[in-house]
Amino acid sequence: MDRASASGAEGRRFDSFRGHVSKNQTSKRTFLVRRAAVFGVAIFLIVAFLKLLAGMLSPDSTSVDSAPIPMPVATPAFDCAANTPLPQSFIDAWVLEFGAVDFSATVIDLVENCVYSMGEAAAVFPTASTGKLIVATGVMELVGAGTLDYSSVESDLTLMITQSDNSAADRLFDVIGGNDAVISICQRYGLTATTTGGAWGTILTNSLDQANLLNQVIGTQTSAMPQVQRDTLRALLTKVNSDQAWGAGNVTIPEWTIAVKNGWYLSVPGDRPPEGLWRINTLGYVWDQTSKPRWIFTGYSNTWKTEERGISAWNSVSTQLSNSLGSR
Repeated sequence: MDRASASGAEGRRFDSFRGHVSKNQTSKRTFLVRRAAVFGVAIFLIVAFLKLLAGMLSPDSTSVDSAPIPMPVATPAFDCAANTPLPQSFIDAWVLEFGAVDFSATVIDLVENCVYSMGEAAAVFPTASTGKLIVATGVMELVGAGTLDYSSVESDLTLMITQSDNSAADRLFDVIGGNDAVISICQRYGLTATTTGGAWGTILTNSLDQANLLNQVIGTQTSAMPQVQRDTLRALLTKVNSDQAWGAGNVTIPEWTIAVKNGWYLSVPGDRPPEGLWRINTLGYVWDQTSKPRWIFTGYSNTWKTEERGISAWNSVSTQLSNSLGSR
């Protein structure tokens, strides 16, 4: 074999070897690149998945487009006992000052819906002229039902309420049906402690019953009496003669309005005991200059040595209510 031939053969072997080496290197490089790409994609997907999972599980995760949901704020219930307008210190001083013995009073705070009391809540007393509110209730129910013409009773009703005329009350008591009407009224208005006593002035009741009745016939509590008649009765109770507008009517806040009816008489032999002492009763409904209802106050008592002492005692309670409930 000549050198040229040998060189050619050797060259072919060299070329063949060089070509073989080049192909293997390319395949290996491609393999590595592909593997790196696969690993890269896998790592990217794992990282993305972990981020998504973390976002879904995070309690603080919120959409950037959604506003945070506010937490509801609970308004604490009004503490009636802690805000009583009749603290024990006032009651003790009041009893000492006026010598109060047998009495019962109820105050309904119409702003906060709280009920307060003084004295013996279950004790019953003759209504005296506050019984005229029950008579007026019976009259206005008949008018509202269309069975009684208001013009036929207007004069007596006005006399009975604004001047506390007893003769007018007697006539209207007969118009409504006397004691049977009283029993029926007690049932309709839920007066559980009120019973008949033979006449309108000797009806037995307590302060809570009369506070609830007052709220139903001229106040905001629903009742059997139509609104037109409620408005009429309320207007009459605001026109009570000034010399009879004491007790619950003794509100010391200018521009406030009071619907009031009082009762008073000296118990004589033959009356329900105690005899020889004054029965001084009061009931009233108060609203402010914006017509917002404020409170109801009813007070019953029958052991006053003088009329003036009993009136002054209830006036004092109204002053206390004006200074406490009226200052909010």
